Order: sequence, then C-alpha cells, then structure tokens
Amino acid sequence: MAPDGRFQLTVLHDVLDYAVSVTKNPCVGLLIGAEISTSSMGVIGHILFNNRTLGEALTQYVRLAALVNEGLAIELEVDDGEAIVSFEYIQPALYHAVNIDRMLVQTVARAKKYVSEQVFMTRVGFHHEEPASRLPYDEYFDCPLNFSEPRSYIAFDHKFLDFELPQRNPYLHQALSRQVESLLGRLRQHRSLSARVRHLISGRLSQGDFDAEAIASELCISRHTLYRRLKAEGNSFHDIIESARRDKAVAYLRKNKYALSEIAFLLGFSELSAFSRAFKRWTGQSPASYRRSNGSGPAKH
Repeated sequence: MAPDGRFQLTVLHDVLDYAVSVTKNPCVGLLIGAEISTSSMGVIGHILFNNRTLGEALTQYVRLAALVNEGLAIELEVDDGEAIVSFEYIQPALYHAVNIDRMLVQTVARAKKYVSEQVFMTRVGFHHEEPASRLPYDEYFDCPLNFSEPRSYIAFDHKFLDFELPQRNPYLHQALSRQVESLLGRLRQHRSLSARVRHLISGRLSQGDFDAEAIASELCISRHTLYRRLKAEGNSFHDIIESARRDKAVAYLRKNKYALSEIAFLLGFSELSAFSRAFKRWTGQSPASYRRSNGSGPAKH
C-alpha cells in the first residue's frame, strides 16, 4: 500500500474483532489505545502536538480527522465550562464499540503524555451499552463514565484549551501542515455525500431550512442527483434530517439546560407540539418523560 493509501473502516473492525477473539478480552480496545509511542503517531499526530495550544490542536484535529478516518464525525464544543470532543459514526450501522474504546483511551493517553499529566477528564461517554465488567474502564479513565449516550465523547475543563503545548515546534508544524493540505483537498472531493449533507443540515437546524434544492445547489449538484447519490449510499434526505434532529434533541434533553420550547426552536420546529410528536416517534417517549427517565431532573418551563 502507498504511504498515503487508504483501506475500508470495516477492515480495521475485522482486525479488532480478531484481537478480541484471540485474547478472549472484550476490552482489548482499551489495551491497544493505551499503547502509544512517538514513532507510531503518524503525520497528523505530529502536526497536532506541534500547535501552540491544546485548543488550537483540537481545532485542527477536527479539521484533519477525515484524513485518518472518514467514517467518523468529530466535533469540539465548549459548554458550561467543559470542552467536549465527540466522536460519532457517520453511518450508525458501522458503529464498533472496540474501536471507540481504542480511540477514547488513545486520545486521553496522548493528551497526558504530550500535553500534561495535569489534564484530567471530567467525564467520558460511550454510545454503546455498559459492558458486563466496567472495572477496566474505571481504571483507564478514572472519571465519571456514561454509557448509551447519543454520541461518544471525552470532556474536560475548558481552561485546558489555553494550555501551551510543551514540545511544540512551529517550523515543523508549518511544514507538515503544508504536506497534508493537498491530500485533504483531494479527500474532500470523495467524501461521503451523506456526511456533507448532514453537516450542512446541522448548521441549519434552528432555521428549519431543509430545502433539498438549496442543499443540492450548495453542493453544486441537482436535487435529482442529490437523491440518487444518497440512495446509493443507503440513505435519504429525510432520514438525514431526522437523524440530525434526533441526536441533537437527545443531547439537549440530557443537558437539562434548555426549556422544551427552546429545544423545539433550536431544532427548527414551529411549535412545541410538533417537536413532542416527532420525539415520541423517534424514541417512544415524550421529551419530558425522556428527560426525567435519564436523570436530568424535571423539565424546565
């Protein structure tokens, strides 16, 4: 394979499944993620840890993540004093718990090694269900853990975003960044259309602007081509809207920060009743019931 060659995400999943079968250890992803070294970090890792601050490194990580894994959408947000890095499979059917375990442990381990031992997680979330034995998870992360979350994530005090990276080299960072820009440009031309559509829709949620013609125009294709290519990827325009709204709704309800009417507005619903009907269709529960059943306290008014 060429130095910049790529392989299917499912190949990695098969390797991890084989590791589980050989070791008889369902937590093998944690072990693999904890094994880090400078020599195995790769170009992207060296670029990130040669940034000036952790915040700048994570911002660039979100931008360059597709070079490492096109199957994951990675986001950075700051909310209520926490910096949250989330990991979400673009195609939910491909979700792989062992790979997520590996990625989250690797992210935390690299932060402690290349940034500072002082960096600690305030909480870590997993999209998959809680394992039969969570002791290895408690030992590796040493912070509150949440399972069956809408997205997998790591969270830490936002003040660490301003932490200056101790081993940074601005000249190396500049040289390596130039090297990957052309590769990133070529990759974007072939990126999953579903992922691009979801990204555009997510930015329009509060406006309720989900016109397929407008989205297609922004992507420089016809509406017919948009529908046809999404179908070829096993997706539909309507399903992407539903998925984006559902995931955001669940995240907002778990935070217990917004009133239900505010969430309805943020998701582009014209009225609370429309949001409530949609949410019950997605989850089988009303928004208020979901909020209470997930330990978020009484719904705000």
